Amino acid sequence: MKEIILLTGPPLNGRDEYICDALKSAPERGYVYYHVFEYIKDVGKERGVKITRKNVLDFAISHPDLMNEIRDEAFARIRNEIDGSGDRFHLVSTPSLFRWGSGSVIGFTTSNLKLLKPNRVIIILDDVLSVRRRIINDPEWFERFGENPDNIKLRTLVMWREDAINHVKTLVHEMKGEGIEVRYVLQFGIRHPPDVFLDLIFREGEKPLVYLSYPMTGHEEEYYHRIRGFYDRLKEHFTVLDPGALDDWWVVAEYDSQVNRNPTVKRIKIKHLPDGNAVEELEREDIEQATDILRRQLVERDFNLVDVSKAIAVYHYAEGVSAGVISEMAEAYRTLAAIYLYYPFKRRPSPFMEFYGMQNPSRRTMFKDEEEMVRAMMEEREYWAKV
Repeated sequence: MKEIILLTGPPLNGRDEYICDALKSAPERGYVYYHVFEYIKDVGKERGVKITRKNVLDFAISHPDLMNEIRDEAFARIRNEIDGSGDRFHLVSTPSLFRWGSGSVIGFTTSNLKLLKPNRVIIILDDVLSVRRRIINDPEWFERFGENPDNIKLRTLVMWREDAINHVKTLVHEMKGEGIEVRYVLQFGIRHPPDVFLDLIFREGEKPLVYLSYPMTGHEEEYYHRIRGFYDRLKEHFTVLDPGALDDWWVVAEYDSQVNRNPTVKRIKIKHLPDGNAVEELEREDIEQATDILRRQLVERDFNLVDVSKAIAVYHYAEGVSAGVISEMAEAYRTLAAIYLYYPFKRRPSPFMEFYGMQNPSRRTMFKDEEEMVRAMMEEREYWAKV
């Protein structure tokens, strides 16, 4: 049976670069990768229109009817190729929705998705400072922002993300109303290791989705080292979704810290963790305007990861109560996911954490040993209720 996977998201989030890098380690046979923009360029050329990365936005906004025709033909050709292919996996990559100036460019419509009939939709996301850095390092895009980093506002980037995700949600909902089911929509951070992406695409049956929940802020380096070690052990057996693979929280945390130290500060210096010692200076007002949206997106993203997962593994190597972890456990309980809790302390946890953490499929217990918990998850996966 053919599996069609739509890979989409906001612009400049590194989607195609990440996918292509990951696919270098994929099996040579059994899948086809379709970059929709390449088909759009070919259709445009046949119609006497030169569409390039540099002019596509202006062309789409100035000539929306013609652009819609070209895009529709591109999807029709991809659908025809899928129908004629003997491969099982078909990966279709295109942006979702992009607003620029007074107009917008739509990556796909409901009719495009009805034709494509994707089994899954994966929204590939990067953190906002990485997107900002990508724009600065891209001459064509940096020119659009007047070659001035201060013109690249975080509130613009978080709204790009918001628009892209909402466009997907709206269209998938419309498809569902017409009886066309998408198995799930997943918000996937590109800090996930490439092998996890390959497991997600190709090995879902062998390695079911598991969400790793853990207190994320205010800990020493040794704590995060333990988290990484547990993650690596868990992903030997499962496709493990990590909330830390898309992390904008430290932008907000750094803002709070510097404003508390100096209430009159006008520019915030933020160490960009993925880039080592690189430092960004951002306007305080810009962060303030982006913060409320970022905080809400973080909660919605983590709940999305829980909702698509068959189980959640809670690694609570901290005695203090984490409101985020308990909320994720409650969401997992609501959506019928199996819940496993590692809590190695003698002191009792919160009664809420204890309640949710003792809802394992075949035994009512929390775990004090990491390996025992992993073994239990492997042995009990056949009891998991979530389809």
